[in-house]
Amino acid sequence: MNWPRHTFDTLERGLAPLVARHPRMALPAASGLGALRNRLSHRWPSPEQIQTLFPQLAPRAAARVAWKIGALEARNRLLVEAIRRQGLEPVRRLMRPASEAFAALRPPLILGTFHVGAVQALGAAIERLPGPVLVLRLGALYSPSPPVEIVSTEGDDQRRALAFQRALAHLAGGGFVVLALDGSPGPGLRVPCLGRTLELARGPFALARLTGAPLVPLVARWRNSEVEAEVGAAIVGMEEGALAASAARWLEGYLMAAPEEIGLGLVRALLTPPLAAR
Repeated sequence: MNWPRHTFDTLERGLAPLVARHPRMALPAASGLGALRNRLSHRWPSPEQIQTLFPQLAPRAAARVAWKIGALEARNRLLVEAIRRQGLEPVRRLMRPASEAFAALRPPLILGTFHVGAVQALGAAIERLPGPVLVLRLGALYSPSPPVEIVSTEGDDQRRALAFQRALAHLAGGGFVVLALDGSPGPGLRVPCLGRTLELARGPFALARLTGAPLVPLVARWRNSEVEAEVGAAIVGMEEGALAASAARWLEGYLMAAPEEIGLGLVRALLTPPLAAR
């Protein structure tokens, strides 16, 4: 048995009952465990992996970023467990007031998320949008409340095509559509990001091209024990490849300013050589 891993897993699970009642205590504790886990293992991610993506960082700075990513991953794992147990209620209590940029969002609009920061907390942010919201995602951690609706894209191409048609109709009706730009199982668009190649989902950019709806990057980040939603500038009026490249440039700029916000899955996606074109 890998006893260090088992020990950290046990300690994290022990925080799960606490997070529903005292999230501002449990989540920082999870961060501390995650940072310590990374410092001891030098993995998930390693300082060398961080330097590959952010070569401007000195070795010690890269190690500190790796520790922070370990902390982020542990905090997010605990947040997922809290959402599974109690829905979004624990997350709602952690959300900061909406920024002016977020409050100014108006439909029809596509909000594209990335696997960075407090990604699972975005469910509590999109409840604040001024209009009906359709979320496309792989599975659902919670049951949303109107006017938010979640449609799962799990399954075959036919199911994803039906979800895409739902999104088209939702935008035509003057709503918001929220979906991930990275990590999609469907066909993708390869774009440069952080000196590597990143595959983004084609669907969001096809939606933007077909409907003319602006696409706005949406992320969330931890601010101590609270969560803040951030939006980027709208991306409009381009063909799919150019839209994807613009979204990747926004992501690169965001992560260059705050490399500790990158999710472990995104680290792996950037460092894994792309498969042959499908």
